Amino acid sequence: MTIAAEYERWNGVMKLRDATSDDLDFIVAQESRPEVVEFICRWGRERHGGNLADPDKRYLIAEAEAGRPLGYVILAGLAGENGSLELVRILMVEPGRGAGQGVLQEVMALAFEEHGAHRLWLDVFPENARGRHVYRKLGFVEEGVLRDALRFDGGYRSLVVMSILEEEYRRRRTGARAP
Repeated sequence: MTIAAEYERWNGVMKLRDATSDDLDFIVAQESRPEVVEFICRWGRERHGGNLADPDKRYLIAEAEAGRPLGYVILAGLAGENGSLELVRILMVEPGRGAGQGVLQEVMALAFEEHGAHRLWLDVFPENARGRHVYRKLGFVEEGVLRDALRFDGGYRSLVVMSILEEEYRRRRTGARAP
C-alpha cells in the first residue's frame, strides 16, 4: 500500500513531530529524488544538521498513523520579532496524492495557533504549478515575483512570493467572509 493510500485510508490522520538528527538521512534522501530536484535547492546533511540546532528554525516530520513518514517541513523566523514565519520547505514522499494539503493545513495551524504568527510566507518557483495551486487553494496570496533571485544550476531562477495573514487564516477556519 502506498503512503498516500495509507493516508486516505485513515481519513487524513497524521501527526507532525519535531525532527531529530535521526531524521537527517530521510530528509537528504527526499531532496535527492529526481522528480523534486527542479523545485528545491538541495542542502547537504551538514547544513540540515546545523539548522536543526538553530532556534530560529523548526524541522517537522509528517507521519501517517503507523509512523511512516509522509514528508517533512522546515519553518524559519521563529526568533523574529515581526511574527512573520517562513515556510522554507514542504516536501512530500508522494506528491500529488493529497497528503501535502493536509500537512500544510497542520503547518498553518501550528504557525498561527502555537507560534502566534501574524504572517506565514513562502517562495516557490513559477514553474511549480502543483505547489502554487495548493497554496492558493489554502488561502495563500501571490504577492509578486522576485526576478532572477536565485542562482540555480549555473543560471538564475525567479521566485513567486506567497503569503497568508493570520486574519485570513482565521476567516478561512471559521468560514467568515472578508469585511
